Amino acid sequence: MNRFSAHSLWRLASVALALWAASALAVGSEVLSPQERLAAIRKGLVQAALDGPTRVTATQWVDSKGALQESSAFRAGMEVRGVRVLGYEADAQGDPLAKLQWVNANPSRPPAQASGQPPCGTARLGKLQHVVAWTWAHQGTADADTAPLLASLQSSVMAQLEQGTGPGAVWRLVERPAQSSRSSYEQALLGSGLDTTPWRLELHAKLVPPPPVALVALPPGAMKNRSAGDAEATVPAEPQALAVQLRMVLTARQQTTPALQWDTTLPLQAADHSWGAAKISALTREHIAQKLSLGRKELEHHLGCLPVVADVVQAGGAQVRINIGSAAGLRVGDEWVLANDQSAVQRALEPGVVDQTVLAQVQFVGTHHAELRAIAGNNQNVQTHWTAWPASALP
Repeated sequence: MNRFSAHSLWRLASVALALWAASALAVGSEVLSPQERLAAIRKGLVQAALDGPTRVTATQWVDSKGALQESSAFRAGMEVRGVRVLGYEADAQGDPLAKLQWVNANPSRPPAQASGQPPCGTARLGKLQHVVAWTWAHQGTADADTAPLLASLQSSVMAQLEQGTGPGAVWRLVERPAQSSRSSYEQALLGSGLDTTPWRLELHAKLVPPPPVALVALPPGAMKNRSAGDAEATVPAEPQALAVQLRMVLTARQQTTPALQWDTTLPLQAADHSWGAAKISALTREHIAQKLSLGRKELEHHLGCLPVVADVVQAGGAQVRINIGSAAGLRVGDEWVLANDQSAVQRALEPGVVDQTVLAQVQFVGTHHAELRAIAGNNQNVQTHWTAWPASALP
């Protein structure tokens, strides 16, 4: 009986030890206070800067008293657009540490991969979606016969792009109204959240005129009433149909370099009909479906490799506004980290830099914006050029 009890106690102790070890590796966010979560995120920023390449710049000078002074600056060699909080774990001392994933700011370089995460895909986005506001413009003037064809082409192109933007998809499309007719005052007064969406997709359509009508030589005997010198008689060849050069340009807000550019050429052939406005033919729609599926995959691949981040568009006082809302999947109660992304990452090793970060909670959600309130950190630190990162672990 004593031997059995001792063995049972040993097994119970082993189980307890295993449970303690597991809890030391992963810490649930629900057991941490907002201040503890923010401290874990700040510690994660410093740890990530220590793990990556760091450039040290030392400066020496002689002050007014003749004493030699020296200062050093530490700058991480990472260019990031934001950070994704994947979860919380315990460090060697048992304190909470946030596990972070970088969002690379350079569109030509893939973002750093987190351990155990797939290269790209919706799993990295959680419940959030990228919101892309699109505009359409065509170069040149269209006559009365071509204008309806361009309108029909636009409808078909957008229908193909929207096929990959349903619930659970990486991204979704919204139409951005044209701003050219508004003055600066009207844009400031009447502007909506669509003016500050994180992504913009510009579609430029350019008519390609048909080539000059060629002259086709007629063989001898093809014309009965030709003269002796008419062996090289010619007639106009069949005219070729119009085409459209389509360019898609995806640009992140406040970025000048396109994140993605994709070009293709589409036929512009009218359907056979005897009444009503001209529409593109079934063959043209088939070409659009084939080529736009490639363009859609390019967009999905690029956006699928980037976690959703937001920009702070209004700051001051108790509330902070960011430029995504319910259209992106935001909900009241979600938590976000507010930080100067370049300083918080590139200068994370400098004293006091990461201490400026703020943990905020969503209080109100509009279609394309949300209002946040700080729950840890100083809300007065937040500036309009800051970036917001999701602070919730992946579902």
